[in-house]
Parts: sequence; C-alpha cells; structure tokens
Amino acid sequence: MLSTFNEEQIKFLQDQQKATQEQGGQCPFCMIIEGKIPSQKIYEDDQVIAVLDINPATRGHTLVMPKKHYALTAQMPDGELAHLFMVVNNLAKHLFKTIQAEGTNIFLANGAAAGQRAPHVFVHVIPRYNGDEVKFEWEGKKTEDEELAKVREQILKEGFSIEQEVEEEPEEILEYEFEMSERIP
Repeated sequence: MLSTFNEEQIKFLQDQQKATQEQGGQCPFCMIIEGKIPSQKIYEDDQVIAVLDINPATRGHTLVMPKKHYALTAQMPDGELAHLFMVVNNLAKHLFKTIQAEGTNIFLANGAAAGQRAPHVFVHVIPRYNGDEVKFEWEGKKTEDEELAKVREQILKEGFSIEQEVEEEPEEILEYEFEMSERIP
C-alpha cells in the first residue's frame, strides 16, 4: 500500500506513528472509540462513530470518524470511506432539523499540508449560523487556461478511473432557503 503514497504522505504517516508512540502508543481518537477517553457520542455503528468536538467552532460541531485506525483517507477501502461520508451527510441533514443549523461546513484535513494535526481520519461537521463568525475563506488565484491544461495533463498522465462504482440510494430532497450574502468569495 505504501507504494501508492508520495514521499510527503509517507513522512506524514511516519511522523504520526512516532507521535502516537510518544503518547503511550495509542491514538487519542482510538481511545475515544474504545471508551477510554470520555466523549459525547451522538452516533455509532459497526464502522463509524460520531462525537461532539470538545473545542467546537459552533454549537453542535461534530467529528465523524472510522472505528478502524487510518491516518489518511487513501488507506481506507472505498466502501468504508463511502459509508463514512454517508453518515456525515445524514448527520448534516439532521443538524438542520434538530439544532436549527442554517448551513453546514463539512471539512476533512487529509495530510499535514492540508492542516491535519491528528493521527486519525475524521470529518468535521460544523453547523453554521448567520453571524457565527467562523471563517472558511481563501483568496482564489486567477489561473490561465494553459496552466490549468498542464495540471489536468499531469493528473491524467497515469490515468484516473474509478475501480468500483458506489451504488446510489434515492434520497428525499429537502428544500432550504438560502440567502445570498453581500460578499461572494
């Protein structure tokens, strides 16, 4: 499996393994899953657990994580990753109804360069409320078509395909009113 990772990803995995060993050999998120660290669990099945974040960005901020230890999503089998995001999506819908979220951010930091600081894959589901002052912004950089074509070529150079299709279940469509803010990123 390591042959599919680049140098930076391998270093990240090694650093995470070292950090886990320095913490007594156990990942803190695995300890939450095992019940060794108390948490406010809001969902659990045989593959996934969801707990409230102890340092929430907003009320209801939840971490959804696989029960098996994976440091990067690239380590996860497709079916487990699909299940993780199915739970994330259903939780996000539920937060609209139960705690009157006006929006949600679904965020995954996957690798050190993406800001991942923990040795376990997890997805943040952050309920959003008008005026909550949580910032998820970056300045987009205008890129010429020629550069975009080069990037596309680099990505497609070795081919990109989906090995297995994930079956889609029909979903009930919920309608929400979205207000346009004055500022569009």
